[in-house]
Amino acid sequence: MHPLAIHSLFLESPLPDLTTTLLLRYRRLVQALASLARNSHGVEAVVRAVHEQTGTLFPGHATLLALRQPAGDWLWELYEGNRRYTQRLPFYPDGVIESVLHGEALSVPDIYAYLDAHPARMRRLLDDDQVILDIAGKYEQPDQPTLSMLFVPLEVRRERMGVLSIQSYEVDAFDDTDLEFLELLAQHVSIALENAALREELGRLTRTDALTGLPNRRAFHDDVALALAAARREGQTLSLVMLDVHEFKLINDGFGHQVCDAVLATLGQVLSQTFPAPDMVFRLSGDEFALLVWEPETRLEDLGNRLTDGLRAADWPPGPGPVCLQGGVAQPPPDAGIEEWLSLADARMYQAKQRRVVGRQVNWGLDFGIEY
Repeated sequence: MHPLAIHSLFLESPLPDLTTTLLLRYRRLVQALASLARNSHGVEAVVRAVHEQTGTLFPGHATLLALRQPAGDWLWELYEGNRRYTQRLPFYPDGVIESVLHGEALSVPDIYAYLDAHPARMRRLLDDDQVILDIAGKYEQPDQPTLSMLFVPLEVRRERMGVLSIQSYEVDAFDDTDLEFLELLAQHVSIALENAALREELGRLTRTDALTGLPNRRAFHDDVALALAAARREGQTLSLVMLDVHEFKLINDGFGHQVCDAVLATLGQVLSQTFPAPDMVFRLSGDEFALLVWEPETRLEDLGNRLTDGLRAADWPPGPGPVCLQGGVAQPPPDAGIEEWLSLADARMYQAKQRRVVGRQVNWGLDFGIEY
């Protein structure tokens, strides 16, 4: 037979089933990696993409992404079918996941047999409110517990940051090839998580004022639209308060930029402490700040008293003396847009400036330019 004919016969002959299956899985793996690259815009998107892709790659029923937090505990993101559970759990040195974080990938064909041979703490998440912290103990198990599991560490820049696990309701559900595939997937999950974290940090920085740490003007325009829509949808009262520092230019001219920066930074702390979430505080520019205040009925006297107490108690830089804010407050006019609402509050702030009596004693607090 001619050599070319032999070569043609070889190409046309069907591949062994095992090889075909493996090639198909590699193709799915490539698709999974591409999906991770596309969905690395946020950590939540990465977690969702990981679960979606593991469902096509492995004979599993649950996907767990356990991420170590700055405080030292765990953030668990668990997908089981169409359900998603999120939990913060403590770090246990004798835990199975902890051993993988500081050790090597682990294949567990039968979790109960494994725990009999290797005493360790194994947690099981039942729902959003109930966690079994040691399934080897005497706890009532779910109707359909996961029995076989694969665990691989996640590493970014040579630092272990978490553990990826796939789990099945059946024993012996995974083989060595599954573990190899999961290790390869984990490398790309680590990269995707790092990219997502960098994107989120960059997004946070672009929305944050560097001096005060408060959300900036860009964040204000994004958040005020969301807050206004929520207030109208839920029938709640939302007030916009525009603020600036009385005679701030005199402080700047008399004490310099360094003292001015210290005044603004301290003021940012006072505002954020006086108006905690769900209220929102923003630094718009210079000495101009804005508040979004959720109250059934926002009264000028209440706002003034709250802020005066905070201003008096703060640790101010020496020199400037009492800090007084001028403010304008407005609730969104019916059927008006955001710009009209902003203009109304801004106009009232400038009215407060104009109504202020020249030479009037400056006291700590918030001045709306009227007697209340």
